[in-house]
Amino acid sequence: MEGFLTVAQVAERAEVHPGSVYRWLDDPDVPLTKHKTANGRVRIPEAEADAWIKRRNTPVVVPATPPAPTGS
Repeated sequence: MEGFLTVAQVAERAEVHPGSVYRWLDDPDVPLTKHKTANGRVRIPEAEADAWIKRRNTPVVVPATPPAPTGS
């Protein structure tokens, strides 16, 4: 299937264990579509996988909050 990756290929690109990819596929908050081949193997669209890997590797910056007044 051209344009699709195996679970192992996605795991390698994301530098995670293949089990993590299977968990992502079961998580409704993760935007990955699971496609099964005729023999039951799982394939993931390459563009979706690359976008998800980029998104999950983007650091989230949380602005520092000023210290609470002590009331003195």
